[in-house]
Amino acid sequence: MADDLDKKMEPEITDVPEEAKDVVKESASVVEAAEEKAAAVAEKAAEAPAAATAAVAAASAEASKKATKEAEAAAKAAKKAEEQAAKDAAKQEAARAKEEEKARVAKEKAEAKIEKKRQKKAAQQALIDACPPQYRPVSTSKYFWLAFLSAIPFIGFIATLLLSIAGRNRNVKNFERAILAYYIIAFIICLIAVIVVGVCLPQPVRDAVLLSFDKIGGAFTFS
Repeated sequence: MADDLDKKMEPEITDVPEEAKDVVKESASVVEAAEEKAAAVAEKAAEAPAAATAAVAAASAEASKKATKEAEAAAKAAKKAEEQAAKDAAKQEAARAKEEEKARVAKEKAEAKIEKKRQKKAAQQALIDACPPQYRPVSTSKYFWLAFLSAIPFIGFIATLLLSIAGRNRNVKNFERAILAYYIIAFIICLIAVIVVGVCLPQPVRDAVLLSFDKIGGAFTFS
């Protein structure tokens, strides 16, 4: 553009004075400077989108890198949580298996204990069944009621005497004979006491003892 302008103005410049030539040259230099400035601006304007695109690309790459790191960290955390969950599940399974084994052992022990008692009871019953009727064992409750019967006044003595003589079971017969021995010992002691009171004691003492027995007997009378 500056060359065309010089060509257009060339014929005219020859006809103008020197001052005008200087003015024209200055104008041409100003135009040239303006054109260079405009070209620089246009070049900068052309470079600006490329820089912006590069910045965006860099930011996108940084964001992608950060997202990749976060994804890797999340994957590691998920894997760690999964491993921990697997360990906890294994521990719970082991504890449950241990409890089941413990319960099974306890159940087997209880069943073995019950079976042992049953076998012992069966063995005892077999021994009882093998015994003759007159030698079979007597239960505790039967002994209790026999003792209660023997403790009844008069009736108990008669029942004790009959069972000690005519009892069919040897154990019952021996038990009643032991009670009869107590009755005999008590009778002998009472007889000795009567003899001592009636014969050996002086008259005043004997009278005092008999009076005491009368008072004791009178305390049990009911009007």
